[in-house]
Amino acid sequence: MKISTHKTVATLCILCLISMLTGCGGSGSTSTSSTGSTSSTTSQTTGSITVKLALANAKSAGKTAAATALPAGVATVRVSVTAPDITTAVQKDFFVSTIVNDTVTITGVPVGTNRTLTVKGLDASGSETHQGTCTNVTVSAGAATDAGTVTLNTKSVSMNMAQTLSDQAQNTTIAFSAMAMVTGNLGSQSFFPPGKIADYTGFQYLRDNDPDNMGHNTSFLTRVAENVMYILNDAQMAQLVALAKSQDADFKSYGARRFPLMKAFRRLMENDIPSGLSLDAVKAASKALYLIDGQVSYDRAVLYASVLNSLSADQKAYLANMKGKGWKSWPDTSVDPIKSVVEAKKTALGRDVDMVAIMTYASDLFSWYAGSIEADVYFCPERHGTYFGSFFMKDAPAIGHEGYSIDEQLTATAGRALSDATYGYVNSTQAALMSSLVETQRNNLYANTATLSSGVKNNIVAIRTQIATLLRTLLTTADANGSVKAQVLALSGTYGELDGENNYNYATVMANVYKTLTTAQKDKLMALRASIMAGKYADGTSFDFTYTATPYLYSAVISDATAAGYIGSTDSFFK
Repeated sequence: MKISTHKTVATLCILCLISMLTGCGGSGSTSTSSTGSTSSTTSQTTGSITVKLALANAKSAGKTAAATALPAGVATVRVSVTAPDITTAVQKDFFVSTIVNDTVTITGVPVGTNRTLTVKGLDASGSETHQGTCTNVTVSAGAATDAGTVTLNTKSVSMNMAQTLSDQAQNTTIAFSAMAMVTGNLGSQSFFPPGKIADYTGFQYLRDNDPDNMGHNTSFLTRVAENVMYILNDAQMAQLVALAKSQDADFKSYGARRFPLMKAFRRLMENDIPSGLSLDAVKAASKALYLIDGQVSYDRAVLYASVLNSLSADQKAYLANMKGKGWKSWPDTSVDPIKSVVEAKKTALGRDVDMVAIMTYASDLFSWYAGSIEADVYFCPERHGTYFGSFFMKDAPAIGHEGYSIDEQLTATAGRALSDATYGYVNSTQAALMSSLVETQRNNLYANTATLSSGVKNNIVAIRTQIATLLRTLLTTADANGSVKAQVLALSGTYGELDGENNYNYATVMANVYKTLTTAQKDKLMALRASIMAGKYADGTSFDFTYTATPYLYSAVISDATAAGYIGSTDSFFK
């Protein structure tokens, strides 16, 4: 696990990635408070934290009377604050009947940084049914810290499509991408996690809903993949190797063909353009990328179906024992007997095999086996609009550091800087322009009810659902006449056009906002970036990814010359 890897920005609140609850706030019924050695009950050494509650996918009614929209069955809201220097949590219980104005305040919190606030919904028996968390909160002496919004999610199912598609999640996610764009460069834009391509196997759902909250730790994929590798026989492993080799060209092509779009969007923002950005050109480039994604997705599904259908009874029993459990309950692959077996298999593969691909395939095999259509369709809010550098801000420190946990709230936290004027980074006009993208993209993302010739609704969610459904048929029926492949590719092309249009709109608004930023605003945003991108690893080693001098093909550093070759001329993207 990381320790203090992100510096706190005192004026920036933690938001969850999901929609607002008609929550509750007010006086508590009972309270217990015990702090570490540095705390006291005086205002000189303690402060308070105020937080607005939200229920996933609920709409705020702006109530001023007692709350009525908390999850059914919740009788008490328990708020606790922890930190490395607080030996016993500061805790307070709030009866639902006493909560007003969607807000609760916990007092007596020791002054300091890196406070974590946890909100739990308890039923009448005291059992926990809902939970939400706020991280990196700073508390000042005698002052009330506004920690923003905490969304209460059903315990054990923390993320789903309703939450991903909520206006709140989309707004802060797009704004976070804008923040990355205006403070970054082409190098940071180019950083792209390999797992974001061909994502129809439910792995993102698996990691986002891990009951042990280890889904965004680098060891999560490792443990999943190595458990699968441990049980696969030589013939099954050989199929993964063959797939990795056959997909290498498409995989690299996808990464390389992202560069012209990224460069065009940066030229637009920096006003280095011969004319306006061409929507048709952006859609065409995006379609080409999604056609590659469709082919890669289909080829993987064919292979995965073959491997899963070849599993022995013992292999199936091993995976079944992992299904429905979390990271902590899965066999530990860092110790023997698993460690030695997996290391031997990796060594036997040789250096010419792409181990990242093998690990991706192995983890996909489990998530597809253990998942469902719902899991396959699911995507995190960051799945689209991937050309602006947000993944570098979130993931760069994690590369090569096993056990590092990515801050799950970072997108919402930093995204609020450009979407909420009350936090002092942008004015109300700039924030409104940034937030307008939520409505602009709505039809393309999920709301359009018009249908394609295939009968599928012409929106991203509907198309993903159909692609995922088609790919799952391969588990039981071979695609003898190529019908599934043809449908997947046709739908993927349309998917690309829809996402291309959304990215065109993102880039246009980002450029328009950037043009209005004052020097002081840009400096303040850069300071925010620096506070996020620098810190220390668990072993005490410092890191600073505020600026990158190198471009990336996925997460691998490449030369400027290689990147320039990928980019070529981008004039065709302009009218």
